[in-house]
Amino acid sequence: MGRLAQRLLKNPAAKPDRPHSRLGRLGCLPRLILLLIGSLVLVGLITAVFAPWGFFMGGKFNIFGYWQGWGTLNTKNGKYVLYVRLYPSPSGSRIYPHPTVKGVGYLCSPRGQIFNMHLRGGMRRGIGTNTDGEKIGLSMDYWPVFGGTFATDHRPSIEVRGQWRNPSIVGDDFGSISRAFKPDGSVYQRGQDAHVAYPGDIVPVTLGAGSYSDFQNACKANR
Repeated sequence: MGRLAQRLLKNPAAKPDRPHSRLGRLGCLPRLILLLIGSLVLVGLITAVFAPWGFFMGGKFNIFGYWQGWGTLNTKNGKYVLYVRLYPSPSGSRIYPHPTVKGVGYLCSPRGQIFNMHLRGGMRRGIGTNTDGEKIGLSMDYWPVFGGTFATDHRPSIEVRGQWRNPSIVGDDFGSISRAFKPDGSVYQRGQDAHVAYPGDIVPVTLGAGSYSDFQNACKANR
C-alpha cells in the first residue's frame, strides 16, 4: 500500500502533498541568474524590434547591442582623452526626437583628473543597420558616481559632432573643450565662462573602437 493511501486511511481529511515546482526547488542564486538571463533576453528582443541598428554600431555585430571607443583631443592647452560606451535608447527625447543612444563617458584632463560623464546622443530618423557614413551627435555632462541625480552643477559639459566611419566615429568637439576648461586644465565654474567665445576653438577627434582599459592606459600616459 502506498504512503498516500496509508495517510488517507489514518486521516481521511489529510490532503495529498502538492509537488513542488521546479522553480520552487531552486535556490536564491539560480533564481537570480534566471531572472538576469530573462532580463537580458527581453532587452535584446526590444532592441531587435525597435533599434536593430544597435547591434551593428561601428560595422561589427555585437550581440550585447552596444559600442565603445576612445580618442584623444589635442588642444593648444594639452591633451584630453575621451572614452564612450553607448547603447540604443527609446526614441522620443525632446533633444533627440529620433533614434537615440545613452551611455557613459569618461574624460581625462591634462591634469590627469578623470570625469565620469552621463552620455546621450542621436542619429537621423530611419537609420538602417549599416551605420557607416551616418551622422551622430553626442552630449556629455559630468555625473558624480555618488549622488549624480541630486547634483546641481554638471560641469564640465562636452560634445562630439561627427559621423560613423566604421569602426570609428570621426568628428570634432564643436569648441566644447575650450568652453568647459580653462587654459590650465581646470573647469570653468558657473559664471566664469561668460566671456568665452562661442563656439570656441574646435578640436578634431576620432573615437576608435577600444576598451575602457585602453582609455586608462592612454590617460596614465597623458599625465
